[in-house]
Amino acid sequence: MSQNHVGQRLSFSDALCTVRYIGDVEGTKGDWLGVEWDDPTRGKHSGQHGRKKYFTCLRDSPTAASFVRPSRVPDAPRTFVEALKHKYASDVLQDSGLLHVPKNAPLPQLPKAIRISGKEVEEVGFEKIARRLAHLHELVIVILDGLRMCNGETVRERAPAGTIKETSPKIGELDLSRNLFEEWREVVQICEELPRLRGLRINGNRLRDIQLSNDELTRYTEALSGITTFTCNDIMLSWSEVVQLSTTFAKLTSLSASNNILKHLDFTDLSLPNSITELILEDNEFQSLADLAPVTSLPVLRRLVLKFNLISSVHSPSTPSQPLAFSATLTDLDLSYNQIASWDLINALPKVFPGLTSLRVSHNPLYASLVAPDGKPLSTDTGYLLTTARLANLKSINFGNISAKERLNAESYYLSLITSELSSALPGKRQDIIDAHPRYAELCEEYGAPEVASSAPKVNPNSLAARLLTIRFRLADDVLAKLETEGGEAEPLGLYVGPESKAARLERILKDREFISKVPKSYTIYSTLGLIGKELCLPPLSLRLFWETGEWDVVSKDQGLEEEDWDSEAEDEDGDDQERVQRVVELVAGTRLVGTWVEGDEVRMLVRLKA
Repeated sequence: MSQNHVGQRLSFSDALCTVRYIGDVEGTKGDWLGVEWDDPTRGKHSGQHGRKKYFTCLRDSPTAASFVRPSRVPDAPRTFVEALKHKYASDVLQDSGLLHVPKNAPLPQLPKAIRISGKEVEEVGFEKIARRLAHLHELVIVILDGLRMCNGETVRERAPAGTIKETSPKIGELDLSRNLFEEWREVVQICEELPRLRGLRINGNRLRDIQLSNDELTRYTEALSGITTFTCNDIMLSWSEVVQLSTTFAKLTSLSASNNILKHLDFTDLSLPNSITELILEDNEFQSLADLAPVTSLPVLRRLVLKFNLISSVHSPSTPSQPLAFSATLTDLDLSYNQIASWDLINALPKVFPGLTSLRVSHNPLYASLVAPDGKPLSTDTGYLLTTARLANLKSINFGNISAKERLNAESYYLSLITSELSSALPGKRQDIIDAHPRYAELCEEYGAPEVASSAPKVNPNSLAARLLTIRFRLADDVLAKLETEGGEAEPLGLYVGPESKAARLERILKDREFISKVPKSYTIYSTLGLIGKELCLPPLSLRLFWETGEWDVVSKDQGLEEEDWDSEAEDEDGDDQERVQRVVELVAGTRLVGTWVEGDEVRMLVRLKA
């Protein structure tokens, strides 16, 4: 039993495990090793036999553990160099028998020539071996995942200092994932011999001891100062322990600690290096953005990945709502595959991430159950459109760039939905609706405040009211100039507005620059123009009529085109020299019914003179 200890890393038939218990098991004879498998589906229980719990696994799985006899022979561990040769040179070394030389022997130095009886001869096959061993010397990216490697006392005599550097001194990216390391010291001792190392991955290891003495920390921090990328996914350590590992790398810029069952980040005595620009914490168990409060202090953080978590809000309901704001340098955020179910979190993003320009937010419950104010379901793509409209500085969503036209359409559509919501709400509830849309005032300033109609009872579709259009006729400058200088002599019809003298009527129209009439939907465009002509005392066929749709388009500032000449295919997507214009549709004079041209019961129309 003396060769086993709790926390020991073992491998049986290439399945890695960690010893969690040593001792007897009730109802059996002899001692047992209680092990937790790295693969939580590999075992038969969770550390319990009968009604007694013998040990607890890091993974909450009913099949993460097993009991094995101490007499069971584990797979033999390898040193770094042995694993390197096994992975990258095993074929030729097996053929040559070099895998059977002493493990601590240096790589063979091949003679330039072999002479027998004064004649130079070639040793068949040795050149191939030399090329493969020379290949090890040139390796830059090395992946030694799952090769039963360790660097502890059990293999120390087979791995003297300097062997790694002699074998592969040019390694720049190293993957030591899923091996048998037990101490952080074992890992950094390997890295110390690789002066060109820049990236390190230790995913899936189970370290029982991460402590370094002050002298060791000083020594290794200096030796490993070139490492800028550190990945420690699925190592099952706490956040404070992850921070402790990271402080070994003074110039770290990218840290990944995914799949570690992290529920929240604790404030610790140690802190992450201020040089970090990318932090990846996906596949954990965060429920709110406030769970990440300790990393808001990273001064140059640019990218934060939080996909596959449980985030649904900014603050947890059980904790006080403290102000939360990340550095303005953070521009890229990934919140996909979370539990966002309301717009509250989306609306709060500009305050929490003031520099945000790129967002991934797909696969959240919010986008699966959206409805318009009238109760009609909205598609997922429409949800992303509304997300764009709610975040003014966003330039990319779900890996797609946002063009000027897309932003204009998103914002104008969003404003129309707010208007519809306000129109259907009771007057006392409208302020609550406005508060739920933080960009409402900004959008009104950009596009003009919409007209919010008062909510009215449903109209009988067979009634006269259901057959009428309420049209607000807005007069263009050329029409106003014509009225001021050449007003007609006929008395205005004054339909639906009551008796009024010609002079008073024209004076009011000139002042308001518009007038309102109720027009039957069955009127033709000819009839509608006739009504306008009588109201303005102008020849009906001298007028043109345009329906203002409420939607907006982007056009180049130098196009100088009339509305009917604008071609959307000629639009420049850059947005640098573009402006926004309201989309209008000309109602061409003819026998088509006005009700078939427009949407809704209340519309706006622009009246202009023919050229």
